[in-house]
Amino acid sequence: MSLPMGPNRYGKAGIRLAVVERDGDAHTYTDLGVDIRLHGDFAAAHEEGDNAAVLPTDTMRGTCFALARDGIGSVTGYARRVAERLLEASAATTAAVVEVTRYPWARVLIDGVGHDHTFVPDAGGTPVVTVTATRGQGVTVVGGIRGARVAKTTGSAFSGFLRDEYTTLGETRDRIMATTIDAAWGVTSAEVDVDRLAADVPATVLAAFAGHDASESVQHTLHVMGNAVLDAHEEVTWIRFTLPNEHHILSDLSPYGLDNPGRVFLVADRPYGVIEGAVARPGVIPDVPW
Repeated sequence: MSLPMGPNRYGKAGIRLAVVERDGDAHTYTDLGVDIRLHGDFAAAHEEGDNAAVLPTDTMRGTCFALARDGIGSVTGYARRVAERLLEASAATTAAVVEVTRYPWARVLIDGVGHDHTFVPDAGGTPVVTVTATRGQGVTVVGGIRGARVAKTTGSAFSGFLRDEYTTLGETRDRIMATTIDAAWGVTSAEVDVDRLAADVPATVLAAFAGHDASESVQHTLHVMGNAVLDAHEEVTWIRFTLPNEHHILSDLSPYGLDNPGRVFLVADRPYGVIEGAVARPGVIPDVPW
């Protein structure tokens, strides 16, 4: 018995490329990771071994390098060029999804001045943009940030929670709250400057995190951060977060004859809580992975 093929897609993952733009002595260094998925009518490849509709994934890799030849410019624009080119090249494809991660670098400072051609990794998280080109429907863009580490040493509580016979966690009105923010956001149209939002939205998120000293939980702060983004950026229609709760446990120093007035903590990397949620404008359905 041979059953028909269900939903499927394919693509190229982990494409890495760096582009150096040499404008005189001062160079620009752009470091990217690209993941591609094509959706479409590829059933024959699975069911019959017929590859006539299959654009090789090696061609996808080559497309990424070829379209970087004349510079990246806007990362969103580059992702869009790749997505639209793949849609053009593959007649069986109904949607080309291109996710581009920009690994940030900063110039090395020498006596306070950025060096022309020497760079170090920059902090603050990794910007991500996902462009989907759908045949007959145009282009959609989702911005995002991954790996933005943040911690506050007060202004966070966790109490009044549900208990049962297996609950041992104590309540607290003052604790360290630390997390690594992964976020994605939708925009009103594909013409929005998503590259600018890649800096502006995380700045809004971090300011809201820092300013929410009345936090009753990570969930509470997630909602405050989401509202802050939608209040500050009219082009953003929804934002979703994944926030691991990176636990800091007060260390017991009594075996050493010492007290611990909230100074020394065990950082537990696992297990950890994980809080996920989205905030959206009225009538907007946020893109969530569940």
